[in-house]
Amino acid sequence: MTRLFFLKSVFQFLKTYKKRTILSMLGVLFGIFSLVAVGNISSAMNQKVKETLDKFGPNLLIIRAGEVHVTGRGVRQFSTAQTLKLRDAIAIKQFIKGIKEIVPIVEINYPLRYKQQITTMKIVGATSNIAKVRNLKLLEGHFYGSKEEKYLSKKVVLGYEAWKTLFEGKNAFGKTILIRRVPCQVIGVLAEKGTDLAGDNLDQVVYLPLKTVLRRLLNQDYISALYLQAKEGINLEALKEEIKKLLRKQHGLTSMEKDDFSIYSLEDIAKTKQKGLDLVSVLSKMAAIISFTVGGLGIFAVMLLSVTERQREIGIRRAVGAKRIHILWQFLGEAAFISLLGGMGGIGLGLIIALIVSLVANLPIIFNVIYLILAMGISLALGIMAGSYPAFLAASSPPLKALRQ
Repeated sequence: MTRLFFLKSVFQFLKTYKKRTILSMLGVLFGIFSLVAVGNISSAMNQKVKETLDKFGPNLLIIRAGEVHVTGRGVRQFSTAQTLKLRDAIAIKQFIKGIKEIVPIVEINYPLRYKQQITTMKIVGATSNIAKVRNLKLLEGHFYGSKEEKYLSKKVVLGYEAWKTLFEGKNAFGKTILIRRVPCQVIGVLAEKGTDLAGDNLDQVVYLPLKTVLRRLLNQDYISALYLQAKEGINLEALKEEIKKLLRKQHGLTSMEKDDFSIYSLEDIAKTKQKGLDLVSVLSKMAAIISFTVGGLGIFAVMLLSVTERQREIGIRRAVGAKRIHILWQFLGEAAFISLLGGMGGIGLGLIIALIVSLVANLPIIFNVIYLILAMGISLALGIMAGSYPAFLAASSPPLKALRQ
């Protein structure tokens, strides 16, 4: 059987059973679409999470005063406490091994003003090593250091959006802004950073020395959180347990009392996101299986009907010398071709949807070749399985009986 004859046979088949064939192909199309679209979107989201973890500080543990819940969308604060203090940071540094950097911070939303420009931003008081722990890069100027911290200097470093809002992208170095009527000098502007997995927008932030905020702006001795950067190779879960025991002891909590702090990592948020992705993946696979079943049954029914209605064609071909294997391959090829057409349509639609989602959600554009190969393999296998029995029936038809039809 020549390729030209085979192609003519397939297109004649598609023309004759157009509506039924299209309905059969749709099952395969939607099944492949589910696999390709969800698979590529999942790959893009996983890559985005990995990039975000690297971008906002690897091996990062966060201790927050009060109770917080970690969700796939970030961190939600349910209660606050005034028990987390600088002495806790000192104790952790002294008694817990495996800590590379520790950054105590205090956060509050305050109004900012420069000339006629007024806005409200998050004020973060932190030690100078926050720039290292959170991978902060400067657009202009410099970060404050130990000298500014020691003398409670009113020096500020603006986040990217804070700079754009107050200075409209113009030079800010050396200018004075008001933070709740307290004059502060701008010494640096941060490069655009974005939002981390916890939901914190690091561009809508103004950084000051920790003690400046505690004493000059807030007049308090408690802090909001501690950022801890673990050393490479440290087990974060084991580290969290060690810190938890130490802080409970520091705060004088009995075995009957709940923690007045919460410990989590960006990896915890990533794992929560992954659970959501896994659920979507399972549901999409279930939908794909249903679609494949419908598509396979559709191809089986169309091919079975085709065998019944093409008995005369089969008889003529056998009479002029076609062997049973030729008839078998013809019908198997037609079934596989129909399934592959549906598969290619599903791949095309899946890639388009994955591209649109990536562009809208600001995800990296990833086309995973494994899913494409898998999709084509499934399409081919489904077509062969669905067409096997009808092809066997066609090949088994006696020539004389077929000619009488």
